[in-house]
Amino acid sequence: MVLLIFPVNTNTIAQSNRIGFRHKSCPNIPIFPAKKLTPDFLVIGHICHDKIPGGFTPGGAAAYAGLLSHRLGYNTAILTAYGDDFQFASQFEGINLRVVKSLHTTVFENIYHDGQRTQYLHSRANPLTPADLPPHWQAPKTVLLGPICDEVSFDFLVFFASQNTITCACPQGWMRQWDAQHRVSPKPIPDWQLLAKADIISMSEADVGGDWALIEHIASIAPLLLVTQGAQGATVFEQGHHRRQFPALPVEEVEPTGAGDIFAAAFTLRYAEERDVERAMKFAITAAGVSVTGKGMASVPGFAEVSRFW
Repeated sequence: MVLLIFPVNTNTIAQSNRIGFRHKSCPNIPIFPAKKLTPDFLVIGHICHDKIPGGFTPGGAAAYAGLLSHRLGYNTAILTAYGDDFQFASQFEGINLRVVKSLHTTVFENIYHDGQRTQYLHSRANPLTPADLPPHWQAPKTVLLGPICDEVSFDFLVFFASQNTITCACPQGWMRQWDAQHRVSPKPIPDWQLLAKADIISMSEADVGGDWALIEHIASIAPLLLVTQGAQGATVFEQGHHRRQFPALPVEEVEPTGAGDIFAAAFTLRYAEERDVERAMKFAITAAGVSVTGKGMASVPGFAEVSRFW
Protein backbone atom coordinates (compact mmCIF):
# COMPACT_ATOMS: atom_id res chain seq x y z
CA MET A 1 0.00 0.00 0.00
CA VAL A 2 1.20 3.52 -0.81
CA LEU A 3 0.02 6.69 0.89
CA LEU A 4 0.15 10.10 -0.77
CA ILE A 5 0.27 13.00 1.69
CA PHE A 6 -0.12 16.44 0.13
CA PRO A 7 0.41 19.75 1.93
CA VAL A 8 -2.63 21.93 2.55
CA ASN A 9 -2.32 25.64 1.80
CA THR A 10 -4.90 27.35 3.98
CA ASN A 11 -4.30 30.72 2.30
CA THR A 12 -5.27 29.22 -1.04
CA ILE A 13 -8.42 27.74 0.50
CA ALA A 14 -9.38 31.06 2.02
CA GLN A 15 -8.80 33.00 -1.20
CA SER A 16 -10.36 30.58 -3.69
CA ASN A 17 -13.90 29.77 -2.60
CA ARG A 18 -15.18 30.38 -6.11
CA ILE A 19 -12.98 27.57 -7.48
CA GLY A 20 -13.29 24.81 -4.91
CA PHE A 21 -16.20 22.54 -4.17
CA ARG A 22 -17.71 22.28 -0.70
CA HIS A 23 -18.15 19.31 1.60
CA LYS A 24 -21.84 18.74 2.43
CA SER A 25 -21.26 18.79 6.18
CA CYS A 26 -18.92 21.84 6.07
CA PRO A 27 -20.30 24.18 3.38
CA ASN A 28 -18.00 27.04 4.37
CA ILE A 29 -14.82 25.05 3.72
CA PRO A 30 -13.95 24.42 0.05
CA ILE A 31 -12.08 21.23 -0.81
CA PHE A 32 -9.63 21.00 -3.68
CA PRO A 33 -8.22 18.05 -5.57
CA ALA A 34 -4.56 17.43 -4.72
CA LYS A 35 -2.29 19.15 -7.25
CA LYS A 36 -0.09 16.70 -9.08
CA LEU A 37 2.91 18.95 -9.53
CA THR A 38 6.28 17.82 -10.83
CA PRO A 39 8.73 18.41 -7.96
CA ASP A 40 11.64 20.83 -8.17
CA PHE A 41 13.49 18.48 -5.83
CA LEU A 42 12.70 14.83 -5.18
CA VAL A 43 14.41 12.94 -2.35
CA ILE A 44 14.36 9.14 -2.19
CA GLY A 45 15.19 7.21 0.97
CA HIS A 46 13.89 6.18 4.36
CA ILE A 47 12.88 8.71 6.97
CA CYS A 48 13.71 6.82 10.13
CA HIS A 49 13.52 6.76 13.90
CA ASP A 50 16.82 7.31 15.66
CA LYS A 51 16.58 5.71 19.10
CA ILE A 52 17.71 7.96 21.95
CA PRO A 53 17.29 7.76 25.73
CA GLY A 54 13.61 8.18 26.46
CA GLY A 55 12.30 7.71 22.93
CA PHE A 56 13.06 8.56 19.32
CA THR A 57 14.05 11.44 17.10
CA PRO A 58 13.51 11.61 13.31
CA GLY A 59 16.48 10.94 11.07
CA GLY A 60 17.65 9.91 7.64
CA ALA A 61 19.20 11.66 4.66
CA ALA A 62 15.75 12.10 3.11
CA ALA A 63 14.54 13.99 6.18
CA TYR A 64 17.40 16.49 6.28
CA ALA A 65 17.67 16.99 2.52
CA GLY A 66 13.92 17.31 2.05
CA LEU A 67 13.52 19.81 4.88
CA LEU A 68 16.35 21.94 3.55
CA SER A 69 14.81 22.09 0.08
CA HIS A 70 11.40 22.95 1.52
CA ARG A 71 12.78 25.67 3.79
CA LEU A 72 14.66 27.17 0.84
CA GLY A 73 11.31 27.52 -0.93
CA TYR A 74 11.41 24.69 -3.47
CA ASN A 75 8.50 22.43 -4.37
CA THR A 76 9.78 19.36 -2.56
CA ALA A 77 8.74 15.71 -2.59
CA ILE A 78 9.99 12.70 -0.65
CA LEU A 79 9.55 9.06 -1.66
CA THR A 80 9.98 7.05 1.53
CA ALA A 81 8.69 4.10 3.52
CA TYR A 82 7.65 3.73 7.13
CA GLY A 83 5.14 1.94 9.32
CA ASP A 84 2.09 3.01 11.29
CA ASP A 85 4.44 3.47 14.24
CA PHE A 86 6.12 6.51 12.65
CA GLN A 87 5.84 9.43 15.06
CA PHE A 88 7.02 12.51 13.17
CA ALA A 89 4.91 13.01 10.02
CA SER A 90 3.82 16.45 11.25
CA GLN A 91 7.41 17.69 11.01
CA PHE A 92 7.21 17.37 7.22
CA GLU A 93 4.16 19.56 6.73
CA GLY A 94 4.35 21.37 3.40
CA ILE A 95 6.31 18.56 1.70
CA ASN A 96 4.65 16.07 -0.65
CA LEU A 97 5.23 12.60 0.80
CA ARG A 98 4.69 9.31 -0.96
CA VAL A 99 4.91 6.64 1.72
CA VAL A 100 5.33 2.97 0.90
CA LYS A 101 3.56 1.40 3.84
CA SER A 102 5.61 -1.05 5.86
CA LEU A 103 5.16 -3.22 8.92
CA HIS A 104 7.84 -1.24 10.73
CA THR A 105 9.66 2.06 10.52
CA THR A 106 13.43 1.89 10.08
CA VAL A 107 15.08 2.29 13.50
CA PHE A 108 18.76 3.02 14.16
CA GLU A 109 20.51 3.21 17.52
CA ASN A 110 24.02 4.45 18.27
CA ILE A 111 25.71 3.23 21.45
CA TYR A 112 28.98 4.79 22.57
CA HIS A 113 31.59 3.09 24.76
CA ASP A 114 35.03 4.58 25.47
CA GLY A 115 34.55 6.99 22.61
CA GLN A 116 33.73 4.24 20.08
CA ARG A 117 30.36 4.04 18.35
CA THR A 118 28.46 0.83 17.74
CA GLN A 119 25.44 1.22 15.47
CA TYR A 120 22.40 -1.06 15.40
CA LEU A 121 19.60 -1.39 12.85
CA HIS A 122 16.64 -2.62 14.88
CA SER A 123 14.09 -2.64 12.06
CA ARG A 124 13.93 -1.80 8.37
CA ALA A 125 11.00 -0.51 6.32
CA ASN A 126 10.31 -1.72 2.78
CA PRO A 127 12.82 -1.07 -0.02
CA LEU A 128 12.14 1.57 -2.69
CA THR A 129 12.15 1.05 -6.46
CA PRO A 130 11.17 3.14 -9.51
CA ALA A 131 7.81 1.30 -9.54
CA ASP A 132 6.92 3.33 -6.42
CA LEU A 133 7.08 6.65 -8.31
CA PRO A 134 3.80 8.29 -9.30
CA PRO A 135 3.74 9.45 -12.95
CA HIS A 136 4.11 13.15 -12.12
CA TRP A 137 7.29 12.45 -10.11
CA GLN A 138 9.14 10.65 -12.89
CA ALA A 139 10.91 13.69 -14.37
CA PRO A 140 11.72 16.11 -11.53
CA LYS A 141 14.22 18.89 -12.07
CA THR A 142 16.56 17.40 -9.47
CA VAL A 143 16.65 14.19 -7.44
CA LEU A 144 18.75 13.08 -4.48
CA LEU A 145 19.16 9.40 -3.69
CA GLY A 146 19.75 9.14 0.05
CA PRO A 147 19.80 5.51 1.21
CA ILE A 148 20.49 4.78 4.87
CA CYS A 149 20.14 0.97 4.95
CA ASP A 150 20.58 -0.21 1.35
CA GLU A 151 16.87 0.45 0.70
CA VAL A 152 17.16 2.54 -2.49
CA SER A 153 17.43 0.55 -5.71
CA PHE A 154 20.33 1.34 -8.05
CA ASP A 155 17.69 1.15 -10.79
CA PHE A 156 16.76 4.75 -9.97
CA LEU A 157 20.06 5.87 -11.51
CA VAL A 158 19.22 4.22 -14.81
CA PHE A 159 15.64 5.48 -14.63
CA PHE A 160 16.48 9.15 -14.08
CA ALA A 161 19.30 9.07 -16.63
CA SER A 162 16.59 8.77 -19.26
CA GLN A 163 14.92 11.95 -17.97
CA ASN A 164 16.10 15.55 -18.02
CA THR A 165 16.91 15.27 -14.31
CA ILE A 166 20.03 16.18 -12.37
CA THR A 167 20.72 13.24 -10.07
CA CYS A 168 22.81 13.34 -6.90
CA ALA A 169 23.71 10.01 -5.29
CA CYS A 170 24.77 9.85 -1.63
CA PRO A 171 26.24 6.34 -1.30
CA GLN A 172 26.72 6.04 2.47
CA GLY A 173 23.60 3.92 2.99
CA TRP A 174 24.64 1.50 0.24
CA MET A 175 27.83 0.90 2.24
CA ARG A 176 26.15 -0.57 5.34
CA GLN A 177 25.47 -4.17 6.26
CA TRP A 178 24.18 -5.77 9.47
CA ASP A 179 24.38 -9.12 11.15
CA ALA A 180 21.87 -11.33 12.97
CA GLN A 181 22.37 -9.24 16.13
CA HIS A 182 21.47 -6.10 14.10
CA ARG A 183 24.98 -4.70 14.48
CA VAL A 184 25.86 -2.41 11.54
CA SER A 185 29.25 -2.61 9.84
CA PRO A 186 30.78 -1.17 6.66
CA LYS A 187 30.60 -2.94 3.35
CA PRO A 188 32.17 -1.93 0.06
CA ILE A 189 30.19 -1.07 -3.04
CA PRO A 190 31.12 -4.00 -5.31
CA ASP A 191 31.36 -1.90 -8.46
CA TRP A 192 31.39 1.89 -8.40
CA GLN A 193 30.31 1.83 -12.03
CA LEU A 194 26.82 1.27 -10.59
CA LEU A 195 26.89 5.01 -9.83
CA ALA A 196 28.22 6.06 -13.23
CA LYS A 197 24.88 7.48 -14.35
CA ALA A 198 24.74 9.95 -11.45
CA ASP A 199 25.50 13.57 -12.32
CA ILE A 200 26.79 14.16 -8.79
CA ILE A 201 28.15 11.82 -6.12
CA SER A 202 28.32 13.31 -2.63
CA MET A 203 30.07 11.50 0.20
CA SER A 204 32.31 11.93 3.23
CA GLU A 205 35.95 10.95 3.24
CA ALA A 206 35.06 8.90 6.32
CA ASP A 207 32.71 6.76 4.20
CA VAL A 208 35.77 5.13 2.64
CA GLY A 209 38.08 5.39 5.64
CA GLY A 210 40.00 8.32 4.20
CA ASP A 211 41.17 6.23 1.23
CA TRP A 212 41.99 8.99 -1.26
CA ALA A 213 43.17 6.53 -3.88
CA LEU A 214 39.64 5.09 -3.89
CA ILE A 215 38.18 8.60 -3.84
CA GLU A 216 40.18 9.48 -6.94
CA HIS A 217 38.91 6.31 -8.60
CA ILE A 218 35.32 7.28 -7.79
CA ALA A 219 36.03 10.75 -9.17
CA SER A 220 36.89 9.20 -12.51
CA ILE A 221 33.36 7.79 -12.73
CA ALA A 222 31.14 10.81 -12.00
CA PRO A 223 31.03 14.22 -13.68
CA LEU A 224 31.10 15.76 -10.19
CA LEU A 225 32.31 14.16 -6.96
CA LEU A 226 31.83 16.05 -3.69
CA VAL A 227 33.84 14.91 -0.65
CA THR A 228 33.05 16.45 2.72
CA GLN A 229 35.88 16.66 5.26
CA GLY A 230 34.31 18.00 8.45
CA ALA A 231 36.19 20.98 9.86
CA GLN A 232 38.52 20.91 6.84
CA GLY A 233 35.66 21.81 4.48
CA ALA A 234 35.05 19.92 1.25
CA THR A 235 36.70 18.96 -2.01
CA VAL A 236 35.12 18.80 -5.45
CA PHE A 237 36.40 16.82 -8.42
CA GLU A 238 35.17 17.89 -11.86
CA GLN A 239 35.33 15.35 -14.67
CA GLY A 240 37.68 13.24 -12.59
CA HIS A 241 40.70 15.53 -12.65
CA HIS A 242 39.99 19.19 -11.82
CA ARG A 243 40.23 19.16 -8.01
CA ARG A 244 39.41 22.10 -5.72
CA GLN A 245 39.23 22.33 -1.95
CA PHE A 246 36.92 24.77 -0.12
CA PRO A 247 37.23 25.74 3.56
CA ALA A 248 34.50 25.09 6.09
CA LEU A 249 32.33 27.88 7.44
CA PRO A 250 34.01 29.18 10.63
CA VAL A 251 31.30 28.44 13.18
CA GLU A 252 31.11 26.77 16.57
CA GLU A 253 29.82 23.23 16.04
CA VAL A 254 27.02 21.99 18.27
CA GLU A 255 25.92 18.85 16.42
CA PRO A 256 26.98 17.65 12.94
CA THR A 257 24.10 15.21 12.35
CA GLY A 258 22.60 15.71 8.89
CA ALA A 259 25.22 18.22 7.73
CA GLY A 260 26.41 16.00 4.88
CA ASP A 261 22.86 15.52 3.62
CA ILE A 262 22.21 19.26 3.81
CA PHE A 263 25.47 19.89 1.96
CA ALA A 264 24.51 17.49 -0.86
CA ALA A 265 21.01 18.91 -1.22
CA ALA A 266 22.17 22.53 -1.17
CA PHE A 267 24.84 21.88 -3.80
CA THR A 268 22.42 20.03 -6.07
CA LEU A 269 19.76 22.74 -5.89
CA ARG A 270 22.17 25.63 -6.49
CA TYR A 271 24.08 23.80 -9.22
CA ALA A 272 20.84 22.99 -11.04
CA GLU A 273 19.97 26.68 -11.14
CA GLU A 274 23.32 28.20 -12.11
CA ARG A 275 25.62 25.38 -13.35
CA ASP A 276 28.37 27.16 -11.41
CA VAL A 277 30.39 24.66 -9.36
CA GLU A 278 32.21 27.24 -7.24
CA ARG A 279 29.07 29.11 -6.22
CA ALA A 280 27.26 25.84 -5.55
CA MET A 281 30.11 24.64 -3.33
CA LYS A 282 30.16 27.86 -1.34
CA PHE A 283 26.38 27.77 -0.93
CA ALA A 284 26.46 24.13 0.18
CA ILE A 285 29.27 24.72 2.69
CA THR A 286 27.36 27.68 4.09
CA ALA A 287 24.10 25.73 4.48
CA ALA A 288 25.90 22.80 6.13
CA GLY A 289 27.89 25.11 8.36
CA VAL A 290 24.79 26.89 9.60
CA SER A 291 23.12 23.54 10.31
CA VAL A 292 25.82 22.36 12.73
CA THR A 293 25.24 25.35 15.03
CA GLY A 294 22.01 23.75 16.32
CA LYS A 295 20.51 20.35 17.05
CA GLY A 296 18.21 18.06 15.11
CA MET A 297 15.65 19.01 12.49
CA ALA A 298 15.26 22.47 14.01
CA SER A 299 18.79 23.27 12.83
CA VAL A 300 17.97 22.76 9.14
CA PRO A 301 18.29 26.31 7.80
CA GLY A 302 16.08 28.31 5.47
CA PHE A 303 17.21 30.94 3.01
CA ALA A 304 17.20 33.73 5.62
CA GLU A 305 19.65 31.84 7.83
CA VAL A 306 21.93 30.89 4.93
CA SER A 307 21.88 34.37 3.41
CA ARG A 308 23.39 35.89 6.56
CA PHE A 309 26.65 34.12 5.65
CA TRP A 310 26.19 33.88 1.89
